[in-house]
Amino acid sequence: MPDAITVVVPTRDRPELLDRCLAALSRELADGDRLVVVDSAPARSPADAVAARWGAQLVSLSVAGASRARNAGWRAATTRRVAFVDDDVMVGPGWRREIASVDADFVLGSVGQEAAAVDHPLGTTDATAGVVDRSGPLQPGVSGNLLVVRGALEEVHGFDEGLGPGTWFAAAEDLDLFDRLVAAGCTGRVQPSAAAVHVQWRDARQTLRTYWCYGKGMGARLSRLARTDRARARALLPGVVRIGGLRTAAADVRSGAPRDGRRSWGPPVVWRLGALAGLLVGFVRLPARPSGG
Repeated sequence: MPDAITVVVPTRDRPELLDRCLAALSRELADGDRLVVVDSAPARSPADAVAARWGAQLVSLSVAGASRARNAGWRAATTRRVAFVDDDVMVGPGWRREIASVDADFVLGSVGQEAAAVDHPLGTTDATAGVVDRSGPLQPGVSGNLLVVRGALEEVHGFDEGLGPGTWFAAAEDLDLFDRLVAAGCTGRVQPSAAAVHVQWRDARQTLRTYWCYGKGMGARLSRLARTDRARARALLPGVVRIGGLRTAAADVRSGAPRDGRRSWGPPVVWRLGALAGLLVGFVRLPARPSGG
């Protein structure tokens, strides 16, 4: 029997998405694996019925926050390795075999988009197989499809509960975790064959808010690295600010010729500028030390 894993799924008020996520996971898990759903202060839709339908252990929290939920989940685990899958992510065939076959402190699977018609998918990765260590890459993946050795999580005290959805910064909790893991001497691997898809459920207004949150989170990450790991901060800064912000927005404007009497570039430009504004705000507001992890 393969080495058992625990899969932690943080959720809040999204029972339909959670049900699809758990259905996909149930087809993958092996004997001895555990499934833990952490319901993060639901306002409308408690997850107990959905978790029970798929045989998942339910952990309920009174305070919202995806990082807080993930930390509660891995601390409830009894296995050596813990996987994290977001409730709007559906793992594909062979996911468990591929992500659990890698011998590393942490493993990042790939996340594609569910609907090809979405022009600006969120929560996806361009995963390239390789090692994740002090030499890079700087943005190797996301926590929506991730496996970590429990001992490594204990060493760095898990996710920063001041970052991620449910907090003011609302993003970058996974990238901050990867920064602290490699700083502690841990080595990860990107495993694109451990594939999943992200459900693209956001409309244009929600997408703008998400870009703003991404910017705040990345600004927070840069701020922390500027104080704790200046070499890594210097390596990250050009790609985030110059290429990912101003240059990308300018390219969107240049390429946005009117089509059928409408400006095709409107939403993408606003999204990029929202991310840049969030980046600047997030940079100046982050506390120096991780919180609550």
